[in-house]
Amino acid sequence: MALDFSIITVSYNSEKTIERTIKSVLNQSYKNFEYIIIDGASTDKTNDIIENYKKHFKGSITHISEPDKGIYDAMNKGIALAKGKVIGLLNSDDYYFENSLAIAHDAFSKTDGKSVISGELIFKSKTGEQLLKTSEKRFRKKMKQYKNGVRHPATFVPKVIYNKIGLFDPAYKIAADAELMFRIYRANYDFVFINEPLLVMSDLGISNSKGIVRQTLLEKGYILKAFCPNPILRYYFMTETKLRFSIKEIAHKLTFIYRNIENR
Repeated sequence: MALDFSIITVSYNSEKTIERTIKSVLNQSYKNFEYIIIDGASTDKTNDIIENYKKHFKGSITHISEPDKGIYDAMNKGIALAKGKVIGLLNSDDYYFENSLAIAHDAFSKTDGKSVISGELIFKSKTGEQLLKTSEKRFRKKMKQYKNGVRHPATFVPKVIYNKIGLFDPAYKIAADAELMFRIYRANYDFVFINEPLLVMSDLGISNSKGIVRQTLLEKGYILKAFCPNPILRYYFMTETKLRFSIKEIAHKLTFIYRNIENR
């Protein structure tokens, strides 16, 4: 029987979280999948944990540990190995709900087999949990603004689409997922949205560092140059993005000051 799903996890020194991730795949109610873990030569106990769980997958797991050129290079390795019709990318600190693949399969089975399936997710941080919703309307609006219109960790892409338009561009360090979605969108593939959460995404706490912000702005510029033909619109959307980051940075500083005053 042909495999319906290939679930790919990219890991590096993930000993604190990867067991939960693996268990969430192992405990899926829908079982027609393979699991591929691409590890970047971890130096902690990550690979020991993976090895301990391999027997539970009864041959449906592939585990590779070797140096890579970054997260998107590792994802590309996994996609190249994938034998399933649909590919899901599950980060090593995120985890599915028990019926996530069943829900995704039900949605995919109602398509022509060439549609992207995208659901919602729960974003979990030190300050609590937040449901990040999705919809066709939100997607169209975001794409017109040259922003990623899907919740990428909760998105499943058919292998035939990767075969047609290519893999992640490793030149991007942060926004290769957004760039890929723009390519898929511009190629006129359909996007189907599931209005319920498919996973929990954990906050690593690095998204607000200055280095990450600079890299994000740089890659935003690359995306605008590649997909936005109008130079005035490129300038507008780039300025809007810089302003958004500036407001976010000010908000973080004010929160820090408020907490210090409150704790005196």
